[in-house]
Formats: sequence, C-alpha cells, structure tokens
Amino acid sequence: MSWETFSWQGYINIFKPQSSVWRAFTNSFFLSLMAAVIIVLISIPLAYWGQRDSSSKLYYVSKVMMDIPYALPGVVLSIACILIFVKPLPIVNVSLYGTLWIILFAYLARFLTVGFKPIQSSMLQMDVALEEAAQLCGANFTQRLRDILIPLLAPSVFAGIILVFLIAFNELTVSALLWSAGKETVGVIIFNMDESGDAIMASAVSVVVVLLVIVLMLILSLLGKRLPKGVIPWQS
Repeated sequence: MSWETFSWQGYINIFKPQSSVWRAFTNSFFLSLMAAVIIVLISIPLAYWGQRDSSSKLYYVSKVMMDIPYALPGVVLSIACILIFVKPLPIVNVSLYGTLWIILFAYLARFLTVGFKPIQSSMLQMDVALEEAAQLCGANFTQRLRDILIPLLAPSVFAGIILVFLIAFNELTVSALLWSAGKETVGVIIFNMDESGDAIMASAVSVVVVLLVIVLMLILSLLGKRLPKGVIPWQS
C-alpha cells in the first residue's frame, strides 16, 4: 500500500452504466424486493389459515415443506430448480432456465419461512373475537381484512419484508448455479471477481454492499422511533 496505489478507480468502475457490477446491483435489488413482497402476500393467507385451523394435517405438512428449502444447502435447492425448469413449462411452453425468474423462484422457496414466521407469530397473538365481532356487525371478509387484520399485521409484514430483503440481497449459494450472462447477482459478481484474481474490484464491491446495508439499517433504526413496535426486527 502506498500513495501511488491509493485510488478511487475501483469504486468509479462500479457505477459505470455498462458495468456488470451495476447490473448485478440492479438484479439483486429487483429479486430481493420482489421476493420479499411476494412472500408476505403468500404468508398472510397461510398465517390466517393456521390461526383458524392449526390442527389441520395439511397445514402441518405445509409448514414442514416451507422449512425444508431453508434447511437444505443452497446448492441442493439450485440443482432442484434446474431439474424442474430445465424444460419449458407445460401449456405456456416458456422456459425459466437462464432467466431471472428461476432465481426469483429459488428465493421464494428459500426465504418463505423467513417472511412467514413473524407474520405467523403476530397472527397467533390476535384474538379471534375481534374478527368475529366485526362479522356479527355485518362486515364481510374483505372489510375485516382491510380494517382489522391488515392494520394489526402491518408491523410483522414490514418486519418480514426487511428480513427477506436484507438476506436475499447478499445471497450467493442459491444463485451460484442459477445465474447466466446478464443475470448476475451481487454475491455472484463478488465471488467471480475474487476467483478470477480481481481482488481490487471484489473488495470495492464488498465495501459498497456493507455500506449500503449499514446505511439502510441506520435509516430504519432512526425511523423505528416513529414506527409501531415490531416493524424493525432488531428493535422488537
């Protein structure tokens, strides 16, 4: 290390429009945000079902199936996704292999349990009598969902989104076998740079990722004072 080697060039190269790193950041942001939103949309009806029929064997099997992709090594899940989607989908005849959508599917399978747990916990703490009272007053399911369930579940929903987003954004093991040219993620691009000997760019990207996560967590922590309890997972 010397003043001759002190340079911002590595960081400048990251944010060039034609840079693969910039594309990887865009892909990771899209995939992690989409996965987080879709997972909470799936988790709300699942948690509601569990509250109403927790003794159901089908619900128990669903919870076990939800936990398996998270417990398995990411490489195993990636191979499973390749075997499922290597051929075009029936009826629509569209292939997901080699696209961002196969990575999104893997993220949904991998992190569904992460987003589901806080919503399930919040749902189990809700008294069924609240919804029953609204039903006796003539409120249909949509009205009960809008006026009772969603407001009470909002903190856990945001907590689930934050958890899934932060974990998925830096994910490597699942996307390592599913990425293709132009479909790189942040974890993949850092790993490939390090393996190819470009330690300077790999280090620069890693520093930027760490700074982004720190800034995001600081902003959320500052906003946590104005948000309902439970929205920020590490402050609940």
